[in-house]
Amino acid sequence: MSKLTNIVSLRDCEWGLMGFYKNQWRLYESMELGHEINPAISYMKAKIPGSVQTDLMTSGWLADPNIGLASLEGEWVNNREWVYETNFSLPEDWLEDRCELVFEGLDYSGEIHLNGKRLAMFEGMFIPVRLDVTDRLRTDGPNRLLVVFHTAPDVDGQFGYSNQIRKLKSRFNYAWDWCPRIVPVGIWRDVYLHTYSDAKINDFYPQANVEDNMADGEVRFTTEVTVERRGTYTISYTVTTDQGEQKACAVHTEELRCGTYRIEHELAVPDIALWWPNGYGKQPLYRVGIEIADEQQTIACHASKSIGFRSVQCIPNPGSPEQALPYTLVVNGRRIFMKGVNWVPIRPFYGDVQADEYADYLGRFKAMNANMLRVWGGAIIEKQAFYEYCDANGLMVWQEFLQSSSGINNTPPDDPRFLDELEQVASHAIKEKRAHPSLVIWCGGNELMWEGFKPVDERHANIARLEKIVAALDPGRIFLPTSASGPRFTADIRQMGKGLHHDVHGPWVYLEEEHYAFFNQDDSLLLSEMGTPGVARAENIEKYAIDCSAWPPTKDNPYWVHRGAWWIQWEQLNRLFGEWSREHDELQLYSQASRYVQMESLRYAIEATRRREPASSGFIIWMGNEPYANNSNTSVIEYDGMVKPAYYAVKDAFASRHISARYDKIKYSEGERFACSLYWHDESGADGDSFEVLAEVVGVDGTVYKQQRYSCASGPSATQAGELEWIVAAAPYALFFLRLQVRDRDHTVVSSNTYLYSLDLASPYRPLRQLPNASLAIELGEQGQLHIRNVSDIAAVGVMVQEKEASRFASFDRNYLSIFPGESVTVTCSMLPIDTVEQFVVNGFNLE
Repeated sequence: MSKLTNIVSLRDCEWGLMGFYKNQWRLYESMELGHEINPAISYMKAKIPGSVQTDLMTSGWLADPNIGLASLEGEWVNNREWVYETNFSLPEDWLEDRCELVFEGLDYSGEIHLNGKRLAMFEGMFIPVRLDVTDRLRTDGPNRLLVVFHTAPDVDGQFGYSNQIRKLKSRFNYAWDWCPRIVPVGIWRDVYLHTYSDAKINDFYPQANVEDNMADGEVRFTTEVTVERRGTYTISYTVTTDQGEQKACAVHTEELRCGTYRIEHELAVPDIALWWPNGYGKQPLYRVGIEIADEQQTIACHASKSIGFRSVQCIPNPGSPEQALPYTLVVNGRRIFMKGVNWVPIRPFYGDVQADEYADYLGRFKAMNANMLRVWGGAIIEKQAFYEYCDANGLMVWQEFLQSSSGINNTPPDDPRFLDELEQVASHAIKEKRAHPSLVIWCGGNELMWEGFKPVDERHANIARLEKIVAALDPGRIFLPTSASGPRFTADIRQMGKGLHHDVHGPWVYLEEEHYAFFNQDDSLLLSEMGTPGVARAENIEKYAIDCSAWPPTKDNPYWVHRGAWWIQWEQLNRLFGEWSREHDELQLYSQASRYVQMESLRYAIEATRRREPASSGFIIWMGNEPYANNSNTSVIEYDGMVKPAYYAVKDAFASRHISARYDKIKYSEGERFACSLYWHDESGADGDSFEVLAEVVGVDGTVYKQQRYSCASGPSATQAGELEWIVAAAPYALFFLRLQVRDRDHTVVSSNTYLYSLDLASPYRPLRQLPNASLAIELGEQGQLHIRNVSDIAAVGVMVQEKEASRFASFDRNYLSIFPGESVTVTCSMLPIDTVEQFVVNGFNLE
């Protein structure tokens, strides 16, 4: 137990957990009256915050749900009632006039008992439970606290009826295409005691605003205070930099009677430093505080939060239809292209996720050059540690209001009682998160649609209610009715050019030959979901396949159906890479094949979308991370934090400086004309900066078939650097590459890219399975450098360097490379110190 002024945290008390059949616990609760009962699941230590399931795993009652089909064996947990128990004593002279017991998050329903008496019933995981325990606490001995959780509610998962949803609980846990049914229960956020006398602060909102000169700021303070004792109060405000320098302060005096008040003041802050999204500048934060003192100048209550000064608005895309919503972000007067991922909880047991884990996983996306995280609506309002990392690292947040499609019916509920609960949950979320500079968008939910897959808008009572709440509590913040926000849910290549595709979702697969025509013609204003599946590392699939068969990866293999049934690519990879044998285990090569397709699909889609700036506003990948160790999924990061090859292609495509090629297809006949257009992106340079582009058509043996140089200059959006044509000639192993390299005036390489094409018209990527093995020599350099040299006479394709231990969360400046005969490349790793190259694993299509 620890004390910080008037707060006593109960999270570090010794907590226990027991499981019971329905109502069996009631006899246990009354043991003080002489009744005794043995629980169905005996006493075990519990961790707070956390979940029943993780405590059961720690105590040996449950297996890791990531192993084999083990998640199926854990579903009984939701058919028991669970009791958390702890005893605590209060510090001497700590208790003031009033005291509240506060649970920030209880998942999902039950009752709370203190010292043998029931305090309250509770239901709902997103609203804190605050209980006045002034007259219930013992100050002369230990207090016995029980938190009882009833059986988990029945809620639709991915398949069901959105319009019939009546409970706001994280829905992905009830089974989604990227997570089996794993429904947590327990105390998932903090628990503490709060004591006070004269006054308490219920809500403190320091709204940071930027003046038109972009040099000065203002903080508008809105504070809700409950006053228990009438009197004259002194209200003091401070604004300090993250280095502790005081930038502004103010003192006000207020005569306050008993009751609840809203107090508002403004404070000018001169000479501010602006907060910028990742890749566009720094993220200076300021600490703002309020102290309310009584007539004796004793501090009655206080609060503080971090803020950042930035202006954010959404403007219409150039040339967009008149009825389209504005999707283009402008931050501090500068247009920002949304480079994002869709974010879901790190684990099904979201209560256990710690701040350092948020830093590890979110750090992956910062290093990937992302600047936007869409917190998907079928999960949770993310925790404070998530937002704090995003604030400090320039990751903008698009937070959805806990609603999602359900497949059979996708229309949000309009039941009056549900809307009242939704308003309560949304109001709490807004008040809790609105001071964060990273938060830029509120959204009604994921894929909410009327019949006919038409996205809903404010004409629906549910969305109208949410829009009104945001306008009242967080005026000026962007609000979108849903994602996609229409007027069509997905893009149709037959309807492109008609102004019908605004914010759209999909596709979620590689479209093969149609992929290039689709994205070359795409006219969407914003792609807030697009993805492609990629198989996990073969060693992970094999590691988790206890009592299961890792091969073949087909729809009749229960192991694969359980771990990503939607994303089984057997038929597609047979078309692209030639036939795979069900009997002969080729999991390593199959994994390589799937991961290459994911890389090619995402890279081209992002590059094509960026080439359309500013008509296009952004690209948000479905999905960034995954909460479960799927065999196949659309995430670019695996469950354990290891990245897939697509991650590095996305990192390059999201980079401020990037060279890309526009082409129509990947397979050609000998004698056919290969043609592509080259585009240069430079967000970091000044308009007019000059660069040289080198384009080469290269064979797998290193033969250069064509070489051409171009000059190009930076501009506000993509600049066409030139055109390249080549009459396709016979090539070894029916493969050829397009290599692009950009150098600045100092001849420093600032961007590069490599594309692969095939002369196999039946199965274009089959030659990758037929390549002879290449040999690499790897040496350890200084400052985390790995020097890799191809010492063979064949290109090493898809060279991926990864750390052996996923827990290290190492990243590389470049990766997933094609290294040609005699060529040397240097890869720099963030993981220091590096003692030996044995700390890494190097994979590739044609590496042993």
